[in-house]
Amino acid sequence: MAEIAVPKLNTNDDSYVLLAWLAPDGQAVPAGAPVAEVETSKAVEELTAAAGGVLRHRAAAGADITPGQVIALVDDLAAGPVEAPAPPPAGGPTITAPALARMAELGISAERVAALGRPIVRRADIDALTGAAPAPTASTASTVDTVDTASIVDTVDTVETVDTADTVDALGGPSAGLSRNQRAVARTVARSAATIPAAYTAMTVDVGAALERAPRLTREARRPVGLAELFVAAIGSAHATHPMCFARLDDDGVTLHPAGAAHVGVTVDLGEGLYVPVVRDADTATIGAIARTLTRHRVAAAGGTFRQADLDGANITLTLHLDAHVSLAVPIVFPGQTCAVAVTAPRPELYLDGDGRPATRTVTQVGLAYDHRVINGREAARFLTALAQTVKEP
Repeated sequence: MAEIAVPKLNTNDDSYVLLAWLAPDGQAVPAGAPVAEVETSKAVEELTAAAGGVLRHRAAAGADITPGQVIALVDDLAAGPVEAPAPPPAGGPTITAPALARMAELGISAERVAALGRPIVRRADIDALTGAAPAPTASTASTVDTVDTASIVDTVDTVETVDTADTVDALGGPSAGLSRNQRAVARTVARSAATIPAAYTAMTVDVGAALERAPRLTREARRPVGLAELFVAAIGSAHATHPMCFARLDDDGVTLHPAGAAHVGVTVDLGEGLYVPVVRDADTATIGAIARTLTRHRVAAAGGTFRQADLDGANITLTLHLDAHVSLAVPIVFPGQTCAVAVTAPRPELYLDGDGRPATRTVTQVGLAYDHRVINGREAARFLTALAQTVKEP
């Protein structure tokens, strides 16, 4: 008899949601077969059977589960080798319990769901059919002991779920609880503010030539190339000359760990929650590879299909503030990192050319928030200057 226990998937959460069983109770499964999907505040992970046998569920789909909890047993008494389970019947996809509940709530028919052509349909897929806001998921209180340097990080000792139906604020209106995703964001912000003495430097960068190159680069990459892709490439190119901006400082405040490559976290918020997936090895990646990676991340953000591997390992973060009315943005420095780069939307700016005549150029504000224990103002200015030069003349 083998156990299937919930691993510690990240330090964002001390509880997860058993999103769906991929193999029914009592079915024979081979070793290594995916048997369950678990949803964290940021990603969906598959759990597999370590040994072959007959699967025995010990938790229901939709239940809150915790690291170390045994959610299934695999009975090794089945005779003979275990074959892989048959695919879902042709009559329709496997629909998770949260997705079924959302279908009933929104009046979505099984035929519309089947037309998606997906073998597994999740709650986010149902929301996408109608453009409805995703249903919030509840979680239990969480306790944090370590820092996740890869994505959104837990920082507050306890977070309580709010019952929006029964709670009334001081003004007499109903209170609303933060979503699971936003609670993770809140914990990151608090952790950063409590542990990192951050400073900030910004400069105006001429991006006109870069934006003129973008359509050609888009055609060559066959993926959209915009400010995000251009600045990920520029940040990657600065790794060799500004290694301290990618280093990690130990909790002792003394020991620095340099990074062997530039792994750039990029903020993605399509209205379904804030995610910070990673573009790995940006110091050696082509603009086409960066564009393909960011396109894949945007698709995952829209469908809520991130895997934890997509969110782990960043050693610097690029935050995008592309609303036309935003003129300045100060990002937090993520715990476990040293720097965060902020980029605002391009805007026209009047200036005097070399002959003293008025002219117009397209600029953006590029800022660097940095851990002042590691980086000083002069180094911050040099780093920003390097980004500006690379964006202007790659």
